[in-house]
Amino acid sequence: MRALILAGGDLPDRVALDATRAGWRNAALIIGADSGARHAAPLGLPLHLVVGDFDSLNAAERSAFEAAGVHIVAYPVEKDATDTELALMAALDAGAREICIVASWGGRPDHALGTLALLAHPRLVDAGVAAELLDAASRIQLVRAGDRRTLTVPIGTTISLIPWGGDVVVTATGVQWPLSNERLVAGTSRGISNVATASTVTIEVSAGALLVGDGVGG
Repeated sequence: MRALILAGGDLPDRVALDATRAGWRNAALIIGADSGARHAAPLGLPLHLVVGDFDSLNAAERSAFEAAGVHIVAYPVEKDATDTELALMAALDAGAREICIVASWGGRPDHALGTLALLAHPRLVDAGVAAELLDAASRIQLVRAGDRRTLTVPIGTTISLIPWGGDVVVTATGVQWPLSNERLVAGTSRGISNVATASTVTIEVSAGALLVGDGVGG
C-alpha cells in the first residue's frame, strides 16, 4: 500500500506536477501533516487523514475537513515529534509499504533537517519500507547496505550521492562519473552533482547508507 504525506510549509507550483508522478496521485492513503492538509485541494488530491497538533490549521479549517469526512487525529502542542513524523507513523500503522513525503525546504532549516532525517527512522528501517522526499526541484531517497535503486530520469539530471551516518561503499552507473564499489567518506562532498548520462541510473550500496537526490538544483 502506498501513502502520500503532505507536509506543512509553502507548496511550490512544480510540486503540483511532481507529486502526481509514479502513481502517487493514486496513493491509497493521503495524509495531511497539520497545515499540509491545505495542499490537497490545490493538488487535486483526496484527503483521508489529518494528523498534528493543529497549531497551524484554524478551527474553521478543521471543522471543514471533519464535515468532509476526513479523519482527524489531534496531539498536544507540547509533544516529542513533528507533525510530519506523526504522519509518517500513521502511514506505517496503516500498513504502508511505500511512502512519499511532499515537503518544502524554505523557512525552517531545522524542520528541513528533521524531515530529511525521517528517511532513516528506525520503524522504516526495521520494516523495510521504501520512503522518499519530494519537493519542487528534487526527489531524495535513502539507500541502505544491500539495496539497489534504479532511477528513471532525463539525461542531464543532477544526481547527488551523500553518505549518511558514516562512510558508504557505492556503485553508480549511468552517470558521468561512475563509481565501482568506491568509498564515499562521510563529511566530504565528492558525490555531489554527478550527472545522468543515461535515462536509467543504477545505485547500489554494499556498506553504509546513502542519500540519493535526483533533479537537485532544477
